[in-house]
Amino acid sequence: MKLFDKLPAATGNSKTYAGIGHRDLGGFREPNTNEPVENVMAWIAGELEKFGYTLNSGGAKGADAAFEYGVKSPAHKNIFTPADATETTRSIAQELHPAHERLQGHALDLYARNTNQVFGRNLDCTIDFVVCYTKDGCETAATRSRDSGGTGQAIEMADCKGAKVFNMKNRDWFERLKKYLVNEAGIAAADALDFPKTFAKVPRNLVDFTPQKPAANAKPAPKMSNKQIRSLMKAMKR
Repeated sequence: MKLFDKLPAATGNSKTYAGIGHRDLGGFREPNTNEPVENVMAWIAGELEKFGYTLNSGGAKGADAAFEYGVKSPAHKNIFTPADATETTRSIAQELHPAHERLQGHALDLYARNTNQVFGRNLDCTIDFVVCYTKDGCETAATRSRDSGGTGQAIEMADCKGAKVFNMKNRDWFERLKKYLVNEAGIAAADALDFPKTFAKVPRNLVDFTPQKPAANAKPAPKMSNKQIRSLMKAMKR
């Protein structure tokens, strides 16, 4: 049995959620408000905190930083980084990654961190839902693609364990989240939740992402053959 199969299913009672997404938000805008998506992330994180939810996120620039910025109390956020990776979370990351044999070093630890975002520090409590942004609008394991990025793995884990996913790329994400909070979480006040007229701005230094340049003496990554690329694409569609 795979390690992932042993992880608990979502109960809807954890009062935790994952606020995640791309590191490079690239000027993306929330479709209902046309607001920079990072400002809406910070706002919804603040509203969920008022409803008693704790944020699980990954401490990276971009989406992670925006969600974290919106949470007022340190007690209401769990931030996991690559330094939290363990042999167990690394193994789970490799189980789910379509090119697991190429996943090593820091990249592996980044994916291992996703496991904590969904299952907590001790891997014993599954989040209730995910709020995220990916370019492809992915919300299920079946719709994960290359454009889902690393966030796609967390989405796949959440979906496979029964946690809801609300992707801010999709226009209906907000109404569906409200209905979830009212009908499944029993938070009546969420029915009146609505976008503010103006959003607080997330500081640019938190969300501006510049990819690191490889060291001058770094060896280039080996190129994949056409056969390897076709195999990778097939694996991602499974």
